[in-house]
Amino acid sequence: MFNEIDGDFDNAAISTFKLSLPTKHGLKKSLTRKPVTSIRQLMDQIDKYKRVEEDKQQDKEKGKVIPQERRNFRSDRYNNNKTRRDFVGQSLPVAPQMVNTVFREMVHQVLEKIKNESYFKWPNKMSGDLLRRNQSLHCQYHQEQGHTTKDCRTLWNHLEQLVKDGEL
Repeated sequence: MFNEIDGDFDNAAISTFKLSLPTKHGLKKSLTRKPVTSIRQLMDQIDKYKRVEEDKQQDKEKGKVIPQERRNFRSDRYNNNKTRRDFVGQSLPVAPQMVNTVFREMVHQVLEKIKNESYFKWPNKMSGDLLRRNQSLHCQYHQEQGHTTKDCRTLWNHLEQLVKDGEL
């Protein structure tokens, strides 16, 4: 019906749409943080929000994906001035990247299934000051505090190597 109305009523349509959303709805919050000025922008924002929500749902169902590029997280933390290559919509051409390893289960479930296999290797103890680690996070692979199992790069590297070796 909106398309059949003559005149410039974008603001009224956008306001009506925003008012129809529940107060705590993520799309409403997004539209408040980044206001739109046309119906086209509104539709684009709705599509973007929908894709993000669908991606979140797929991530929950599929487990974790390891990206191709390995980055030095420590240097990323201190070199914020450096141009980063992982931004979506970047202007520089980038060679296509592949996903190395995809598991249909969460990494901690994979760990549970293979931890007693002969090819599985437990890691060395983590280095660094125990008191400086985040004590609320626990890694099942290291069996120590400091980070979560799903964020354990050492475990991901080990699993990736097992896949390459044909063990998994």
